[in-house]
Amino acid sequence: MGVYLPEPNKTKHSFSGETDILTYGATSMQGWRMQMEDAHISTAPFAGDPKAALFAVFDGHGGKIEAVS
Repeated sequence: MGVYLPEPNKTKHSFSGETDILTYGATSMQGWRMQMEDAHISTAPFAGDPKAALFAVFDGHGGKIEAVS
């Protein structure tokens, strides 16, 4: 079946956070792919500013997975 699992991996991974002005959360699920290909960033506060936050999702689309430091 190629790069796909015979059944989707429906295990959900959730996280949440809170600052003085913001509450946030996210959930991810692997699905049909052999391994999780997506990644995310959640940083609050951001750059030392208590009113700033950074949130991003990187959608893998079957590409090569590399760790970013």
